[in-house]
Amino acid sequence: MAAALAVVSFGCGETQDAGSSPAMDAGTGGSAGSAGTGGDLGVNGSGGAEAPNFADALGENPALFADPLRNPGDVPGMSTDAAEGAQAYAEAALACYATPDACAGPDCGAFASCCVNTGACCAPVVDNAALPALLDFRGCGVLELLACAEASSTMTETFGELEPVLNARGLVPNGTANAEGGALIGEPVNLASQRVELDVQFALPVGCSGTCLESAGVAFTATAPGAFVDAEVGLLLSGSRELVNVMIGNEVADSFFAGPGSSKWRLILSPDGLAQLFRDGALQGQYAFDAAALTQAQLVAFGRNLSATANSAAIASIEVQVADCDNPRAWSERQPVSVSIGVNDAARHAFGASPSLVDLGQSKQVAYELDGEIYVGELVTPSEVFVAVPAPVLVPSAPDEAMGLGHPELVFDGSNVFLFYTARDASGAGSIRAAVSDLGLSAFTRTGTPGLIPAGDIVSYEAPTVAYRVGLWLLVVRATHSDGATELQAFYTPNLDDGWEPVVNGGLEQLTRVQSPMIHNSAYQLYYARRSGTRWSVELLVSDELLIWREMGDVLGASNEAYDSLGARSPDVISGPDRVDIVYSGQDGVAFRLGTASRTAPSDTAPSIF
Repeated sequence: MAAALAVVSFGCGETQDAGSSPAMDAGTGGSAGSAGTGGDLGVNGSGGAEAPNFADALGENPALFADPLRNPGDVPGMSTDAAEGAQAYAEAALACYATPDACAGPDCGAFASCCVNTGACCAPVVDNAALPALLDFRGCGVLELLACAEASSTMTETFGELEPVLNARGLVPNGTANAEGGALIGEPVNLASQRVELDVQFALPVGCSGTCLESAGVAFTATAPGAFVDAEVGLLLSGSRELVNVMIGNEVADSFFAGPGSSKWRLILSPDGLAQLFRDGALQGQYAFDAAALTQAQLVAFGRNLSATANSAAIASIEVQVADCDNPRAWSERQPVSVSIGVNDAARHAFGASPSLVDLGQSKQVAYELDGEIYVGELVTPSEVFVAVPAPVLVPSAPDEAMGLGHPELVFDGSNVFLFYTARDASGAGSIRAAVSDLGLSAFTRTGTPGLIPAGDIVSYEAPTVAYRVGLWLLVVRATHSDGATELQAFYTPNLDDGWEPVVNGGLEQLTRVQSPMIHNSAYQLYYARRSGTRWSVELLVSDELLIWREMGDVLGASNEAYDSLGARSPDVISGPDRVDIVYSGQDGVAFRLGTASRTAPSDTAPSIF
C-alpha cells in the first residue's frame, strides 16, 4: 500500500525536486460540480510516516466522494459488512491506481478517477466536421475523388505524381515505384485529447502472386506528405505479402494475414497513447504511440500501385468516430493575461500572484494578490482581466493581518461568492480567514465565522484551497509545524459557522504535502506546482473520495512562449460541462506573470455504478 502512494501529492501546491525540501502551491475551489484549484504553497517534507489505514478512514470520515450519487458499494469485492466493504474498496482503488495502465483493468470502471487520460470516458463529437463518418469509396458513383469527398461533406486534398483513382474496388492511391500517392482526408484532429475509432476495409490486389508493388494504407500523420507518408499510427496493406501492417512511428509494429477483402479492421486510438487493433470485432493487439505529438493529426489515405488500377490494392471504405476525452496535458489557447485597471500602474497588475478563478455562470472572475492586498476582476477574454473598481476588494485591517493578505481563493456556493485567504500576523504566521460578497463583487465582508487558527504543534496555516459541493465544504491548507516541517492537511464542514473538522487518516500528509481540488466528471482533480531546480511545472492527482490518489504527473510545464518559458506555478482551475480552464503564474526567468489556458474535457461521462 505504501509503495503505491510514495510519490503522490495533492492539489495545487508547490514542491521542489525529489531529495530536497518540497515547496508547493495549493489551489482554489469553485462551485458545486465545478470547483477549481490555485494558490501558492511552500512545503518542507518531514520524513516518512506509516501508510494510512484507508479502510478505517472510509469509516471515520463523512461521505467525501466527489459525486455522492455514485455508489461505491458496487465496487467488485465489496461486502455488506461495513469494515469488510471499506477494506475491499481501498484494496481495489490502490490496485487500479498502482501503475499508469492499471485503470484499464476490468474492475476499475467503478472509479471515476480512472476516466482521466485513459480514453475510457469520452463524449462523442456531435456533427463532427473534421472527419467523415463514412467514406465508402466503392459507392461514390463518380470518377473524381474530390467529388466523392464533397458528397461526404469532407475536404480532401490529393498528393503524389498521379491522381488517385476511384473504381468499383475503392480508392487506389496511385503512387509510383519511387513515391507514394493518395489523399488527405478531412481536417486535423487532436489525438492528445480525442479518442478516434477508425474502421477500414481494404481491397486486396488481383493477380499479385507475391511479386507486385502494391500497397494501400490509412494512417494519421503529423507532417505533410513528401515522397512518402510518415505514418505515425495507422494500417498499411502490403499486397505482395497479403499482410496488414500496424504502423507506429512510421515503423511496422505488427503484421497480420490480410485475409479476404470483407475483413473489417478497427483501430481505436486513445489519448493516453494506447492503440488497439480489432479484426472483425476480435482484439488482435495493443500498441503504444506518441499521442502527445499528434495534436494536429491529419488522416491520410496513401500507397503505391504499379498494377492496372482495376487490379490494384485499394481502400474500400473508411469510417471514423471521434470523441472528446479528458487529457490533462492537452492544453490549448495558452497565453499571458493582461489586466485592465483604471490606474497608472496597470502593467504591474499582470504580475499579481496566486490567481484564483471562479465561474459564476454569467461571468468568470479572477482574484489575485498584489502587495498584500487582494483584487478581483472579470475575465472578459481568455487573456484579459478587467478590474472595474481600481481598488482592492480586501485589505489588511486586523492584528492577525498585520503582514498582509495572500493566496486568495474564490468559491461560489450557488448564492454568494466566498473569498478565502491567508492572513499573516506580525510574526509572519498564517491563519485562514474568509469574506463573502453577493454577485456584484463590489465589496467583500469578512464572515466572522471560525477560521482555521494554528494551535499546538502547528504554528501556521497558509494557502487555502476550497471546494464546495451541495452540503459539504472541503479545505486543503499547508500546515507548518514548530520544527519547520510542512505538510498539507485536509478539513471539511457541512456549515462554515461550525468551523472545520480534520479529515481523519487519509493519505494526504503522507504524500507530497500540497494540494487543491476541482470536481470534474465525478472525481477530484488536484493540481499543484512542483519545483525542479529553478523551474516549475504543474502536476495532477485524481481521487474519488479525497483519501486514495491516482498520480498523473506533469500536466503543464514550460512552453515556447517568453512569459512561461521556464515553467508554470500557482494554478487554479474551473470545470465546465465540456472544458477545463486554468489560470496560473508563468515563469520567464525574471518574474512570474499571469497566464491562462484551456482544454477540451467532457464531464458527466463517468459510468454509473448503481
